[in-house]
Amino acid sequence: MIEQTNLKQVYIPTIGEMQSRYEDDLREEALKSSEYENHKKVEEQGAFFKAFRRFEKRADKIPSDTKEGNVYYKKYKAYVEEETANKGKEIQEIENLIEYEKFFLRWERRVNSESNNYSHYGSSSATRYRVDRIKELEKELEMILENSPEAWEFYYRRQLLSDIETVHQQRLVTVPYVANAKQKVIDSLNLGVPVYIVGHLGSGKTQLATEAAVDFTVQNRIQSELEYKMEEWFSVNPNATEKDGIRKFGEFLNERKLYYKNIFTNGSEEEIESLQPLFISGSHNLTYEDMFVEKTLSLKSSFSKGSYSDYLNMIIGDFYAWMDEHKTRLEQMTDEEQLQLKIQIWKSFSDLLVASNSAFGTEIKKIEREILIAVKEGRPVIVDELNTIAMQNLIALNDILQRHAGNTAYITGVGPVLIKPGFGFIGTGNLSSQMVNYEGTNELNPAFKSRFVTIEYNYVSQKTTGSLEDQEFPEKNELFRVIIARLADKNGNLHVPDSKRTLEELFRFSQLCKVTQNVFMGKWKDDEAQKDFGGDEPELRESVLSIRNILHVLDNWNVGEEKDLSKALWDGFISSITYPDDQNYILSQGVRFGFFPKGEGWNVETKATGEATTTYDEIRTCPYHYVRPLTESLSYLDVVHLVFGKGTPRKAFSKELKEALEIDNDDLPQIDGKRYQELDQQLSHLEHSKDLLEYMEGNGEDVQ
Repeated sequence: MIEQTNLKQVYIPTIGEMQSRYEDDLREEALKSSEYENHKKVEEQGAFFKAFRRFEKRADKIPSDTKEGNVYYKKYKAYVEEETANKGKEIQEIENLIEYEKFFLRWERRVNSESNNYSHYGSSSATRYRVDRIKELEKELEMILENSPEAWEFYYRRQLLSDIETVHQQRLVTVPYVANAKQKVIDSLNLGVPVYIVGHLGSGKTQLATEAAVDFTVQNRIQSELEYKMEEWFSVNPNATEKDGIRKFGEFLNERKLYYKNIFTNGSEEEIESLQPLFISGSHNLTYEDMFVEKTLSLKSSFSKGSYSDYLNMIIGDFYAWMDEHKTRLEQMTDEEQLQLKIQIWKSFSDLLVASNSAFGTEIKKIEREILIAVKEGRPVIVDELNTIAMQNLIALNDILQRHAGNTAYITGVGPVLIKPGFGFIGTGNLSSQMVNYEGTNELNPAFKSRFVTIEYNYVSQKTTGSLEDQEFPEKNELFRVIIARLADKNGNLHVPDSKRTLEELFRFSQLCKVTQNVFMGKWKDDEAQKDFGGDEPELRESVLSIRNILHVLDNWNVGEEKDLSKALWDGFISSITYPDDQNYILSQGVRFGFFPKGEGWNVETKATGEATTTYDEIRTCPYHYVRPLTESLSYLDVVHLVFGKGTPRKAFSKELKEALEIDNDDLPQIDGKRYQELDQQLSHLEHSKDLLEYMEGNGEDVQ
């Protein structure tokens, strides 16, 4: 007979209960980790700061679990953690294989390109093998994510942490829309084709161009370095197998990636600059010389005070060089003749130096500008606002744009110049529409534009209908994902007041932002939220909740520390809109998405077209008073589910999980994995039956 003290250990929880307890544990860890934020910086502060720090009260109350010491739960948790680590290694091995195949594919294509005089890659049996192999491995990776909850959790947690890191580095969050656009730019640069990125204001065109150019440069450098390292390694290990080579490749690749990552965080100014693209800000006044070679007038060199010893060293160096050159002839002279000749030569060197550094007047000097430097050094160059430059000046780019690396391009005023591998040309431009026209922009000549691959890059995707809880495909809400990445801590945890309400508000905020973006682009008819919109056609001429403005609002809100999201939306964006009709429309849409509620002291009334801008006093019915709800912590797993969906369900008990649930304690009744599964299914049936009975009773059915 089992003793009373063992009863809580005998309890057999369901898989759902154990998973729920596991998620509670993660929230508890998130709560603890929040107390150690900026721990290093806190330790650097003085005694006064440390002695009188105070903390807010927290709403987080992890319920005490009467089954906390449950043997089954402990084994379940250990299994999940171990399986997550194992699946992580499996995923990384497949990803390393994919990187290896891509590395070899790029190598094959480079060889093909050089064989074809850099005109094109050229498909071959070798390149087709690598392409097919990459697809096989990607499919294998998909299957792992579809069949393993732990693999899914590992993969998307890593993606979340990557999003957060890119935000801290002030880079674009690599949601699918951004990643695909960036890859198109890099692929075009690899083909030697110039790129023209067009889009509306605040979409991040210039940022995309810069990041793509940096990634292009780093990828090319890593590729070149890996080719050298792998050849060098194989020359020392000629009997190594390809499996050995793949493993060594992974080591070299990780080392190179870490090397370049450290340059951007801790590198010297020269190291960072060498990886950055050259940059030109376009304008109507930009001339041909501003892009290639600038001619300037400069004063001829003259002696500078304090540098006489340098000049003396120059004379001595030239004097001894002359004597070495004429050593044979000097040896044929007498000592007196040598002395007289040396005196005359020294005097001549002195006179020449004085003459060359004492002349007055100016001289014309040529200074190489960004595009010429990029061509010669093999670096990408970005011309921002390309369509603001006069067409007659852009035509000078024609020969460069239609040549590839390894070819020679003719540059007026310079002559033929070899295009070094690594050169790439990216232009950006604003898109005009019937409602929005960017002053100073021109439509590019069709013949000139045909030399580019044109990529339209606008705002990331976001569903504008439905609530946060009823989203069928959460991963498609890319704008919401960007917002969450901005707010989460470095571990992927999220600390917000009244989490349920706040997250719903943030989701509606992302929907509001997307509506303004669609209207600004003139694509409001494609917006689900605008299908039943009555009245005149909506339009925005100057204002839009672009990524820049979204970040202004989030920073103003500051996780609800001093104000709610409605007040932050007003302070951080709407109050600064100077075009009345834009402000009126965005305010009305804010109310439509649940902001500025009357019950909280707001009263926003729709104004007619052409009326004056709205002031704060007009929409407030009482002084603003904010009581912040207690802060709650969500774990990284909560955030992953929030952004990427619920993930892969556990379709069946794996052999490992069945083995993990076996109990070795002699004092407890034994139960194998199969029996556990049967009991879990029986419980599910009972719970379903209970719900059905309650439903029938509630609807007046006879259940006897």
